[in-house]
Amino acid sequence: MLPRILILFVVLTLTHVVPAFGQQPAGTPSTPAELDELLRRAELKAKEYRDKFKDLSADEEQEILEYETDGKVKRQRRIVSDLVIYQSQLDSTKMREYRNVRSVDGKAIENRDKRLVSLFNKLAKADSAKKELDRINRESSRHYLAFSSDGYTLNEGMFLVENLRSALEFTFAGREQINGRDVIVVKYQQTAPHPEINLKLESLPKQLKGAETRHRGRLWLDAETAQLWREEQEATIVHPVLRRPLVFIRFDFEYKSSKFGILTPRRIVFSAFRHGRGAFDKAP
Repeated sequence: MLPRILILFVVLTLTHVVPAFGQQPAGTPSTPAELDELLRRAELKAKEYRDKFKDLSADEEQEILEYETDGKVKRQRRIVSDLVIYQSQLDSTKMREYRNVRSVDGKAIENRDKRLVSLFNKLAKADSAKKELDRINRESSRHYLAFSSDGYTLNEGMFLVENLRSALEFTFAGREQINGRDVIVVKYQQTAPHPEINLKLESLPKQLKGAETRHRGRLWLDAETAQLWREEQEATIVHPVLRRPLVFIRFDFEYKSSKFGILTPRRIVFSAFRHGRGAFDKAP
């Protein structure tokens, strides 16, 4: 059983939840070949993480905060769940994070065992893997508020996958320390469209018609093992009328040592920004 994982779903501001790690002087920049080798090793470690994490379970606590445009909390919720990885019975290559909710805002879920039996009876009758996993998603997210996310606990280091490299630019960003370990900080920026990471934009104002999405972020990789200690991941909107890319989704991942041979999640923060407005010069 993993230690508790705290997941915060926050809209508009997260300045109070990002920890400060002690910085060390930046190391000498490495060659492109050395950077490629580091990313190759990090991708293998991310795969090892997924292979081992799918056999683990965890106590998970989610805190969901929804903010008004003035920064005041509109709604909030706390959900405690058993987190397990469900493997499709129809396609063994497909998995989903299943959350068997124990309590919502301190109130225990009634008839939890009966609901679990009912769910698995329905899964047994599914005639496709998509229907099967959609049911897992619906059951896991039924107590969320305006937003939900799935797969980010299991799928570590999404942008380390080799087939995405043609659409991303990676650069060294220095050296730091996390938990007494030397880490190499790597920045990444999407430079071209890619069908596997393109996001669909909905409900945009007319002046942003034709806008595209671009991903960017930073990875904190163990200098010795190439394991991922931390990641910042942002999805942005780009358009000629914008002075700079606008962030509309942000993830912060933090990991910790474990007895399982992998670094396990300590905290994941998901932010969704949806209240656009114009600046003084009417730019969005």
